[in-house]
Amino acid sequence: MDFDLFMERYGYKILLAVFVGVAIVVVGIPIIGFILSVRTMGYVGGAMLIAVLVYALVVNRRVMDAYAEAHGKYFYDPKYGKKR
Repeated sequence: MDFDLFMERYGYKILLAVFVGVAIVVVGIPIIGFILSVRTMGYVGGAMLIAVLVYALVVNRRVMDAYAEAHGKYFYDPKYGKKR
């Protein structure tokens, strides 16, 4: 069996296995970390961890939006800073 025939027959299966493996790693590691933190800190610690995660995502989004808006005005607005 040559390489072209092998890839035609098994290539999509190998590609699917790689994508499933990556998806399991990307989703599984945070879930395992959350489960371990709940085991060590209890449910209050798990709830606190979720609250900190949500707060960090919300605040970080607002900070990055303000940062992008300031840089957009400074670098890309041709009228910014002109006295007319």
